[in-house]
This record gives sequence, structure tokens and C-alpha cells, in this order.
Amino acid sequence: MQRPLEKPIGTPMEELDTPALLLDIAVLDANLEAAMPPGPAWAEVWNHKTPAIAMRQLARYPMSGVAVRSISEAEVFAAAGCMDVRILRPLVTTAAKRRAEALGRFTRVVLKDDGLPLWGAHILDGAVSVSARVASVPTPGRVIHDCGQKAIGRDFGDPRTVDGLGRALASSAEHGVLETPEHFAIGDWLRLTPADLATAFALHDFVFGIRDGRLEAVWPIAARGAFQ
Repeated sequence: MQRPLEKPIGTPMEELDTPALLLDIAVLDANLEAAMPPGPAWAEVWNHKTPAIAMRQLARYPMSGVAVRSISEAEVFAAAGCMDVRILRPLVTTAAKRRAEALGRFTRVVLKDDGLPLWGAHILDGAVSVSARVASVPTPGRVIHDCGQKAIGRDFGDPRTVDGLGRALASSAEHGVLETPEHFAIGDWLRLTPADLATAFALHDFVFGIRDGRLEAVWPIAARGAFQ
């Protein structure tokens, strides 16, 4: 399990160990305000799997509860204090049904479509990035960094640089390639935007909450791997 080295609150994001999953809290909050649903809805949390983000969703709007994709995810979010949970996928095994029954003793569990919309799929847009550090510059205009497929994914396409510094290419498990006209040296810091946010969250145990370029919070992605 990933265990981040302790960094004090207020640490500049460039000083966090790379690759790190970063979340701009100010952008997240602005997206929550702008994307409020017109009426009752279920807050989608399966995409980020992070109870702290779910609590921000629920605090911004009187939601019906959270929407997950497995009984394991339901258990994680219920344990974090989400008392109304809708499971989007059918429970097909006897064991899963028993777990849902047990969970229902202290949490409202919804297993069928109640007609209410899902909300919050795009609240992470523009807020999430993965940091990287230059490992080598083999030729001018070509940079190798330490953010590979294990840190950012590639199933839905290559990542993009946050600041438009160049073109990110297919990466290996541990490293990525950046073609750029900018000058980089070994140790330089940069950020990439993942092609798929849910994939990026599934690859990390923690997300680092950033505000004004500094560390404000470290949130466990507690439902990572909770797919059963």
C-alpha cells in the first residue's frame, strides 16, 4: 500500500514526492457550486472513491445520498458516515445480498433505480492532476519523467500537460515521455492531467488536497479496490 512520506500542511506542492495525485480544492468547490442539480439526486462517489470528497458533495447540497457500484464501496462510505447509499449494480451472489442486508441495519441501502438522477460526475474536471519529476532528457525536446501508467493510467488515452508544455506520449509502467519545445533539466517538476479521472483515483491510495499551490489535506482513497 502506498504510504506517503509525512509532509506538513502548507508544504508547496512541488515538494511532494512524485508521482502524486493532486486535487485543487478551490476548483473542486467552485465546480460543486456551479454544478448543483435542480432537485433531489444521488451524489456519484464511485469515480473518486474518497469519503472526504463525498462529504464535500453532501455538504454543498441536500442530496438523497451517495451512489456506488459495489457492496464493498457501500460499506466503505457507510463507515465514513454516509447514511443513505444506492448501489448501482445488481447484487448477484448470496454473500453480497447478506452483506447488503447487514449494512441495511444501520444505513439505508437502495438497490433499485428510484428515478432520481446521478450527480457529480464532472466535479473533478479541471481539479485533478498527477505530478511528475524529470528523470532524464535523452535528446533536446524529449523528456522522460517518473509518471507512468501505474500512476496515471492509459486505458482511455494519453495524459495531457496541465500548462500545455508539450505532447505526452505513451508511457511505460514507471515512466512517461514528453515532447516539448521547453527546456527541462533532471529534477524539474511538472503536472499531467489524466485522460480518465476514475482510473487515476483507482491507482492511488491518497489524494493530496492543494490550495493556492500548497498542501491543505491528505485524503485516503478508502474505497480503492472495493470492487466486490
